[in-house]
Amino acid sequence: MQQTNVRARARAGAMFLAALFTASGAAAFQVLPKVSDVDRKISTFGRNPVLDYLGQWFVGSTIPIMKSPVHESITLAAIGCNASLGSESDCVTIEAVREHRVVLYGVRWPDDPPFQLNSKSPPRIKGCDVSVTLRSTSQPLCWWGMFSDAGAQAKKKSHVKAPAFGPGDYMLYRSHYGDLQFVHSMGAYDGETAGETVDRMKMWAEFLWGVAAGTTSTGTFIRDLGNSQLATYFPGDITATNLFATGIVEVRKDLDKVAIGALLHMVQDSFSNAHAERGVDTGAMCGTTGFAKPGQIQKFHSYANQSSTSHDEADTPKALGLHTTQISPSAVDVSRSFLSMWKDRKSWAEASVFFDCIFEPRDRTAEADSGPYHTTPKAAGSLDPSRQ
Repeated sequence: MQQTNVRARARAGAMFLAALFTASGAAAFQVLPKVSDVDRKISTFGRNPVLDYLGQWFVGSTIPIMKSPVHESITLAAIGCNASLGSESDCVTIEAVREHRVVLYGVRWPDDPPFQLNSKSPPRIKGCDVSVTLRSTSQPLCWWGMFSDAGAQAKKKSHVKAPAFGPGDYMLYRSHYGDLQFVHSMGAYDGETAGETVDRMKMWAEFLWGVAAGTTSTGTFIRDLGNSQLATYFPGDITATNLFATGIVEVRKDLDKVAIGALLHMVQDSFSNAHAERGVDTGAMCGTTGFAKPGQIQKFHSYANQSSTSHDEADTPKALGLHTTQISPSAVDVSRSFLSMWKDRKSWAEASVFFDCIFEPRDRTAEADSGPYHTTPKAAGSLDPSRQ
């Protein structure tokens, strides 16, 4: 009996790793997830400890070889690692990640938000355990299955001039393929105007700044915070603590760092050509803020009809190196400016002036589309890879 169990586990592990290697070969993750001791401990309490352990080994040991942590590179360079232009990836060291792990958790949050699975109607995906908070590092097989399902559903709905997912759907679906794509500086669907997208981004930035500055309650339901627009996105019984740290007790005392990290993610994504198109930087300044003005937003892109492979090519260390050596202010520079205002405890009224400057659209009526990253027919049996 024991030998049979060992063989069964070995077969399950082999199948699991094969699935993940197939996914990773298709550029499964752009932001580098870090497996924490907490993730490992939680998985031992779940129903899939063998599969989760193998998945964590894969996420923690194999993905770093295949994918480089671009957001981490930008953030750590902005914090100040003194890397030369074009060499921002040198900033990502074990020591730096440990020192700034909560801010980096926030930077990764838009791609990998933690949430609980519906125990009454669990997803029909192998490897999902409703008792364990869903993250790529705690339930990797379930995470990948749900991400793939979200992509498939979004493709089917892409002809509709509306977000594919919204309140009531899982956060993973909403943040990557639904109404919350503004957290990535993207339109929620093909046809959403730049004005609509940037207004939602500003709503989100104001909320994040309030949490980061300590002026917004993290224990009050978001729908009761007094922002009617924000309440439409989070109408249920959810607080900032629930949103950012469901099942992640270790970061709850530092939600200010998580929030500023999430804001940096949105800022940084706006400099990726796959997310938004910017004009040429002119050398102008953002009013009296003392910060330089980046190229003006020409239009936003949306994700449902993009080729994930083409999208990822705009979000690589090579693309970052070309960006920082040719563009000023760069994603690093603008991230550094927001960090400076946060550390100086600037009010949202002050920070919003800079926000309006760096996200001013050339034409508020310009409609989001897939841009030059439009999807192409896939070979039979191929997997749809993840986006940044």
